[in-house]
Amino acid sequence: MPHARLPQAVLSALALSLAGLATPLAATAEPLFTTYDAESSATVDSNPYAEMIRALTANERGRTLVAYDVAHAQALPFFSDYADYLAAVPVEQLNRDEQLAYWLNTRNFLLVQAISEERRVRGYKKKRGTPSDPGAFWTEKRITVAGTALSLQDIEQDILFAGWDEPNIIFGLYQGVRGGPSLPQRPFTGADVHDKLAEAAARFSADTRNLRVRGDKVRISAYFDWYLPLAYDNDETALRAHLATLVQPKHQDLVRTNAKLDRRNFSTEFEQYQARQAN
Repeated sequence: MPHARLPQAVLSALALSLAGLATPLAATAEPLFTTYDAESSATVDSNPYAEMIRALTANERGRTLVAYDVAHAQALPFFSDYADYLAAVPVEQLNRDEQLAYWLNTRNFLLVQAISEERRVRGYKKKRGTPSDPGAFWTEKRITVAGTALSLQDIEQDILFAGWDEPNIIFGLYQGVRGGPSLPQRPFTGADVHDKLAEAAARFSADTRNLRVRGDKVRISAYFDWYLPLAYDNDETALRAHLATLVQPKHQDLVRTNAKLDRRNFSTEFEQYQARQAN
């Protein structure tokens, strides 16, 4: 169904939710990003983000598409308020799983916000660049947490991949392009972040355009090469070990050691929901 306006009930709910976000836990002077509280049960409120995504997206062929024209017209104030809330969260007071969920959600949210702020997204491929050669869109500072200004690239490179030995992170990173992982339909939480990343990995690899074993040949999306430096430390053995976890057991040895990996280009075409005329 075409998006016309954010439902008033959702707008009201967002306003109420965001109003309560003004005073999160008090931040401390402890170093950020490397420290955590293993005993903490504190959580980050992702409900407003979930409501935004629910109101601004449509599911099409298994992918979550954002109606960026609607977001630009109606949702920017809510994005701004929630970004302020995220910036004030004392990350060092969270446990490690809650931190991982926070950084994944923050990174994806900031990308949706950044795209929404542009009336028209032109030259997105150049703006995006690649993880090893990011464009200006990825290197612009978009949030300041505990006095540290961060870009999308900073969050990916210096926080997520530097802090967690979790290769499935690449499947939780929305790219805004048709060949990358889809935007998660729901925010990650500390309680489910590893399970949700595994589910995202299964969805991505189930598409034969991304991963296919046929006979003694293995074809993979070049998306994996995008993150070879960050997720696999430029080590194809590590890439193969990860790929082996994504295929059927009978193919694991082939993928891990024997088969040549053929790369398939993935679509870097910008992806969004646009209202279509009904047939």
